[in-house]
Amino acid sequence: MQSLERMAHRALRRLPIPMVSNLGARLAWLKIRFIDPDVARKARANVRRHHPEMPEAEVEKLVWRFVENVGRLMAEFSIVHRFASADRMEFVGVEAPRANVGKIPTIALCLHLGNWEVLASAMQMIGVPIASISEIPDNAAHRDIADATRGGFDVNVLAPDRNGLRRALSILAGNGVLAIFPDEKRGDTMMAPLFGRPPHLKGNLAMAAKLARRSGAQLVVVYCERIMETRFRLHFEGPFYMDPAQTDPLADVAYLNGRIEPAILRHLDQWYYLDDSIGPIA
Repeated sequence: MQSLERMAHRALRRLPIPMVSNLGARLAWLKIRFIDPDVARKARANVRRHHPEMPEAEVEKLVWRFVENVGRLMAEFSIVHRFASADRMEFVGVEAPRANVGKIPTIALCLHLGNWEVLASAMQMIGVPIASISEIPDNAAHRDIADATRGGFDVNVLAPDRNGLRRALSILAGNGVLAIFPDEKRGDTMMAPLFGRPPHLKGNLAMAAKLARRSGAQLVVVYCERIMETRFRLHFEGPFYMDPAQTDPLADVAYLNGRIEPAILRHLDQWYYLDDSIGPIA
């Protein structure tokens, strides 16, 4: 199975960008419609949770836009290195945080929206090297593909362990840029956004707050919005800092959650975790 995945990855890298993306969208539609309809059922339930007054027809449209986006991003993983052009990307708000890059430490709170793998290519386009704290895939084929893809963008991938955190602090101490994905799922638990649940200290929101406080970093919410089939808008929200008068770690988590949750709610149809259950934090 893993050898087939590697072969498919190599084959897709040679095909035209629109063909690869459209193929992914079509395959996802077929899979969810006929093989795994539970994905659509769960996504519908979450849309209704967030928008209880939304008409049924609009819920369905949103759910199938979500399915299409997931299919596209999965296929596009093989060609993400080819998106680095002004024809494929536009930038919104990058000037303010970029002005301080290299002068002060920066933590980019990157969200699983649109095709988030495009973010690495975008940062390379604007000449900003980054390190990223990221889970290492258990599947060997997925790990090889991820390493090959991200390696082309000079992303310094750090493991989410004690050694990785030490390296992250060192990078921030040198006024580098560290990317953290605060919207995350661990096992069967959606850690963030909180969506009305109480704040906790077990996820990436707490880690980002702790690193920001220790380093004095500016924080920037960054996300990718798919605006056409294979065209993206990269959003860089205004830089901000942790409140120096605040001493409660749970309040820090709630504060950062308030920074990321609105963007996700605005783009539910492009959020990778829309079909995952939002239960209590284990």
